[in-house]
Amino acid sequence: MPRASKAALRFVRALIGGEGAESEGEVFATVANGARVTLPAPEVRDLVGHGAIDGDDRACRANTATAQWLKRQLLDADAFAAQHRVEAPAPDGATLNLAESPLARLAAAGPEGEAFLRPHQVEAGERLRRLVERAQLQPRLTMSYSGAHTAGGTGASHAAEIGDMAAEARRTLADLYRQLPRDCAEVVLDICGFGKGLQQVETERGWPRRSAKLVLRIGLDRLAEIYGLSEAATGAEITRRRAWMDGARVAMFG
Repeated sequence: MPRASKAALRFVRALIGGEGAESEGEVFATVANGARVTLPAPEVRDLVGHGAIDGDDRACRANTATAQWLKRQLLDADAFAAQHRVEAPAPDGATLNLAESPLARLAAAGPEGEAFLRPHQVEAGERLRRLVERAQLQPRLTMSYSGAHTAGGTGASHAAEIGDMAAEARRTLADLYRQLPRDCAEVVLDICGFGKGLQQVETERGWPRRSAKLVLRIGLDRLAEIYGLSEAATGAEITRRRAWMDGARVAMFG
């Protein structure tokens, strides 16, 4: 079987020692450690077809070969990751894999030893990424991340269809969206949540080069503040950032 997706590995791990998963139409769902874990039905069928798990159109479960299959997949994934690692030092001394996160390159020390993003900003972005994963959102072709969209929109009734955990994550995203400046909210969601590149974001919006990077940092700084993450900042720089975030728009977007 080809290398499985991260979602498939997480799903199979949840099945081991559990009671199995049941079909909910387009996805199969189970619960592990109090969290709901799902996988699209086509991927479940692939796993069954390759003998990784047992199942049919209604339910699936681990079998005697599942643990060994998972072990082989994890070993293959580690080998693949090692082969494609691009390492660089972070400001706090940690080692970053630049191929792993859209924020990693901006958090790596540059030629002059100064990173564009600080650790508290990166952590805020990673928290948002995990929140988007829990919300089970998919990137849209049009730029619409309003509070209504992230919370399920016309769908307070729609929340029941996506599960309590996803619904709660969407409500949290909607609340964060309302607290961020509009441009910052959309850029942070696109880059941290959906893994888009800076150049793609600029092209989609018709922005000048390097502008998305600046908006991203402002957004992450505000997001870190909301999360209670901070780095000592005083003087004119912090005053300028807060003035922008309190409602002013950068001239290039006006």
